[in-house]
Amino acid sequence: MTVRPNPDAPIVGSAAHELNANLNFSERGLSDSMAAYWALCKLIREHEGGTEIETTIPWTVEPHPGTPVDAQQNPQEKLTISLYYGTDNDGNPAGSIAPHPQFDLSQDRGMWEPRIKIRGSGERKASFHIRPRYAEMEHVDTGDRIASPFDHDSQPDRGYNVRVQGSNLEPDEYLHYLREACKALAADVGESWGDGRFSDPLATSNISQYERYLRLSRKLSEKLTRQGGAFHQLAMLLSDQAGSKGAFFWDNKDVQGYMSRFLLDENAAGDMIPGHQNGAQLKNYHPEEVQADEEDPLHYPKFGALFTRQMSNVKLNDGTVPWSQRQALGRELEEKLVNVLAWAGVPIDPNALGAESESEFGAYVPDWHFRGTETHLEPELADDPTPKIERSQESMIVRSLQRMTNSGAGLTDQLLADGGHARYDRLAEEAEVSESTVYRWLARMGDAVESDNGVITFTSAQLREQFQEIIGRTVTSVQNAVDQAVRAADTVLEKDAYQRTAGDPFETWRGKWDAEVLEDGDVLNLGTCLPNPERGGKAAADAGDVVQDGLSAWKESGRGPGKFPQIVRFQNEHGDVEKGDPNELIQAANTDTVSKAVQQLAEMRFSGLDVVDAISEVKRMIDAGAGWSAEEIQAAVEEAGFDIDVEEAARPDFHIPETPE
Repeated sequence: MTVRPNPDAPIVGSAAHELNANLNFSERGLSDSMAAYWALCKLIREHEGGTEIETTIPWTVEPHPGTPVDAQQNPQEKLTISLYYGTDNDGNPAGSIAPHPQFDLSQDRGMWEPRIKIRGSGERKASFHIRPRYAEMEHVDTGDRIASPFDHDSQPDRGYNVRVQGSNLEPDEYLHYLREACKALAADVGESWGDGRFSDPLATSNISQYERYLRLSRKLSEKLTRQGGAFHQLAMLLSDQAGSKGAFFWDNKDVQGYMSRFLLDENAAGDMIPGHQNGAQLKNYHPEEVQADEEDPLHYPKFGALFTRQMSNVKLNDGTVPWSQRQALGRELEEKLVNVLAWAGVPIDPNALGAESESEFGAYVPDWHFRGTETHLEPELADDPTPKIERSQESMIVRSLQRMTNSGAGLTDQLLADGGHARYDRLAEEAEVSESTVYRWLARMGDAVESDNGVITFTSAQLREQFQEIIGRTVTSVQNAVDQAVRAADTVLEKDAYQRTAGDPFETWRGKWDAEVLEDGDVLNLGTCLPNPERGGKAAADAGDVVQDGLSAWKESGRGPGKFPQIVRFQNEHGDVEKGDPNELIQAANTDTVSKAVQQLAEMRFSGLDVVDAISEVKRMIDAGAGWSAEEIQAAVEEAGFDIDVEEAARPDFHIPETPE
């Protein structure tokens, strides 16, 4: 679980947006378990087929500021209520369900299906489609069976279903709306409506769609939608998780982040936040017509989390969620929202300031339904999954680079040029190597690449991107860049928090190296075995490199450099505990960079050669302008044990001996 710098700080609360549900009822204890259905049919007749009325009802949630009150100062909401029925193809008030033989109804006409639509304050609205239910129903025209939960032996054999659709109401408000609407419709014709109706949905009731949202400042929303932002990072990283499915869509039609959607299925949901069981769509979006007025809340985008079974042909969930779990589902949706925001580096305190250019509002922009106040759902904050997944992928990269040979670097570069996938024989042809070399390269690359029926691909899109960036950062010769690429693996994966990681950069670094700050902040203990840079070596990273990255992360997190621990404790590669001054370790790491590169160059370009071939290699490197200075090449040939004067060998008239000296 994430530990916030101020654990007592409030967390912004989301607002309910869309909801679709199927609620089943059977009125226990009454002589007729379909009493509410029959009562609505009677109201339709008394209203001569339908009506539209207005009424006011008490609020059951915190009302919008400026809401009118009654004589007792209780907030009241004005509703417009429409009552009507479904019709058949001839316009008759009927549905498709044949009446039960025991009902005193015409058997050749479908039963009525009353509908109620309600419009409340702002964009609050709800519609209810009430349908009769009994065991072994049949279609009135075809005689085909119509299945329903009332067919099951464990369920009542008669009742009714209420199909609920609406927006901007909390789930429990829908039945309050329905009960109050029925009371008003009954009162309008001098009837009464029982208080106990629509109060106890059966266990078979469920939710098929539910969305919660926040409204976020434009500048901060870019942390979700930009390249390298939260959506992009989660999509790339979760795409490598076994059994998961998802998608990432974007549309920057009128403004950056006009509509960005990240889909993750129920398997990926648990990888993203432990304990989560439901897939969802995370969506940052503007209204269809982007608003230019900065004082209008609609100028700023919504960030929503939607539970649904399928979206854009991607199956997100196997089924619906029981109505009895509506509070838990709402909490899970809100946890998705606030955790992704926190990981993206967006403050989740409702009182947080926004960007200076958007000083009219803070980080969150209230509208008619989203208040931008503290949550009541008590969401839990989880650790950002991206560093953990990145660390496992980073290990693949580092291991692959450490084992990479001259030809292997060329094959990696060629696979990138082919878009990350190619047949092994074509790859061998393009890289001008044998197929057996490709097989040896595959073995050295380990889990970073995979072969399926002769087609070679990177294990994930994220790995491909990381290799692409590492190779792109290297100097002109791929061969002389392996050591630099190993070092680049860290920097590629440790970009600034605004672009990549979310939360505290120093905490991310600390988790990566299992580091602890001890003894009142004086000692930094590294939990990873690392060589001492003062003794050189060929490791991809040493204690000085790690401390240097830690100091940078410390500063990024807003901590003063003068407060950085003054003693670094670590275990070297032999398991012996060492202590050092952080400044001296960093200085040693920086001066050691060239020597490590030289060692790598000596191993790659001169190992196993005789002096004649070594001189020829020197001349090729200098003639090709391979990016190495004469001093570095001189050091490399001496490291390899040759007594060659590089400047002398570079002369055009230098004679290469025919036999080794």
